Amino acid sequence: RTCSTASTTPATGSSRGLRPAPMATRRKEKILLLETQMDAAMSSVRSQRLFMRELFETYGSIELVDKEVHSRADLQKFLDVARRDRQIRAVHLIAHGRRARRKAQIVLTKSESIDLRRPAGQRLFEGLNVECLFLSCCELGRDHALMRRLRTVSRASAVFSYTAEIDDYQAFLTEALFYHLAYGYVRGRLSHVDLREVYEKLKFSLDYLGIDAGKEPLVRPLLAAAFKE
Repeated sequence: RTCSTASTTPATGSSRGLRPAPMATRRKEKILLLETQMDAAMSSVRSQRLFMRELFETYGSIELVDKEVHSRADLQKFLDVARRDRQIRAVHLIAHGRRARRKAQIVLTKSESIDLRRPAGQRLFEGLNVECLFLSCCELGRDHALMRRLRTVSRASAVFSYTAEIDDYQAFLTEALFYHLAYGYVRGRLSHVDLREVYEKLKFSLDYLGIDAGKEPLVRPLLAAAFKE
């Protein structure tokens, strides 16, 4: 993510009708959302977790488990939870990303970094066996070989991350659309869309709605993905 502090949490709506929306019956499943301190100032209230809580309150069949991670030890602890809890369908990490010639780093609180090109960094995500690993971080998605490696190591069905710098506005909208398509209600029915199709629809949406500001959003998309063969 960019380091801007100007973003705010979008407001969410309430029920529009007298009757609650019908919720499909499926076993309770979980999304594990991990968010680091996005600003250097510890007094900052910048956060996506509040928005995501409100969003998933409307889903009914999905429980959002959101936790703060400030260190490598925090991240390892909660990823270990994801390995043990088979109800967790997706792991979603919100942090800064930084890519250089020989490094691809997740940056946590107080600039603690984890280099995902190193085996020690990749091992943090080893054997998650989740459906989706979403790294909401700038630039990591530009490293296609790394994305494929993380997909293999984590044994996730798909890995997603951004290819460029993004701001909170883009991230909030992109990730809300992703979860709508992957786990929400599409045309009034519970989504069973394959993640490859989710990705293609999302790329088109980010282009059509003007969220992806790139020159060729369908050729060089803002969001990259690696899938299980």
